[in-house]
Amino acid sequence: MARSEKGYRRFRSRGGGPEGAGGLDALRELTAKESGQPGRGGGAQRGGGRPPTPTPPPRRDDSRRRELSRRNRRWYSLRDLGPAGWIGRVATLLLVLFAVWAGLGFLALRGAVSEANSRVAPAAMRALDPPPGGMLGTPTNTLVLGVDSRRGQTRSRADTILVMRTDPDAGRLRYLSIPRDFRVELPQHGTQKINAAFYFGGQAEAIRAVRRLTGLPIHHVIVIRFQGLAEMVDALGGVSVNNPSALEDCYYEAGRRVSFPRGPVELDGESALVFARVRSCDSDLQRAVRQQLVVSALKDEVLSPTSLWKAPWQGADVVRSLQTDIGTLDMIKMGWLQARLTQSESDRIILSGEPLTIDGVSYIVGTNPDRNEREIAAFIGD
Repeated sequence: MARSEKGYRRFRSRGGGPEGAGGLDALRELTAKESGQPGRGGGAQRGGGRPPTPTPPPRRDDSRRRELSRRNRRWYSLRDLGPAGWIGRVATLLLVLFAVWAGLGFLALRGAVSEANSRVAPAAMRALDPPPGGMLGTPTNTLVLGVDSRRGQTRSRADTILVMRTDPDAGRLRYLSIPRDFRVELPQHGTQKINAAFYFGGQAEAIRAVRRLTGLPIHHVIVIRFQGLAEMVDALGGVSVNNPSALEDCYYEAGRRVSFPRGPVELDGESALVFARVRSCDSDLQRAVRQQLVVSALKDEVLSPTSLWKAPWQGADVVRSLQTDIGTLDMIKMGWLQARLTQSESDRIILSGEPLTIDGVSYIVGTNPDRNEREIAAFIGD
């Protein structure tokens, strides 16, 4: 009894009331602590409340953790990336690679175009018709000339004469070939084959001769030297054409004889040059068809899906062999149109005529002007 009373007195002396209520409460709290049970005394118990509910452990908030992690993560880190993060990083990487590819390709093409532009005579620039509008929105006629000089001569003739029309409104790409032996009148030179226009007056006179013959405005010019054609084809790794008719044991030049089977034919630079120029087994009209096939094959090879990633550099290799007035941006636009526009066999037109010998000279003569007008109308899409 003595020990318990001393304890009781001790709690009373430390704040119990006169009736001992404070001491009893303190004693109960002491007893609860010693026994590990919640006390019945003060605090919430005195107010009649329920015992306090234990606080649950904090739940792990993944989204909050990721947000904090993102705030502290360096831009190049891949730590804790979700699906959206991976998609964003991959998209950014592809965008950067595309920008680098486009920039380097543009620089390569611009250098090649600058070389090609420097080879166009000022007289040819003056002979061209002003373009009616932007190349991507209006039809544009480009004269393509394949030229070479005969042995012992320094001046060249145009053995390939082709007008290429890009027509964005119609969605078509068309070719109009003019046989090199087509009979025309050249000012100051009288009756001549049209290929002689380049011989007498270069790029400018060839432009004017084609415009007089066809009535077509000529907005741009591209001149390809035949040796350059071989280099272009080799730079692309060769081209493939579908030969419409077999050529067997045909005389080419310097006693050389060549053959090409009907159907698909793989051509390297030298064989593409021979394919485009040989004509002893057929006529100038059939040769014009083969020349169109080579031009089309060059376009297809540059824009092939398997080699599209290197198209700017392949395009630069092709342009470097040319003489042209077309600037860098218009060259890119032309490449885009070549890829987007469609072409069927009916879009490859040859200005027709009759082979005749006049005063001992062989010509192709346009004996049917109405038919020639229909051919030109088909070329412009009328």
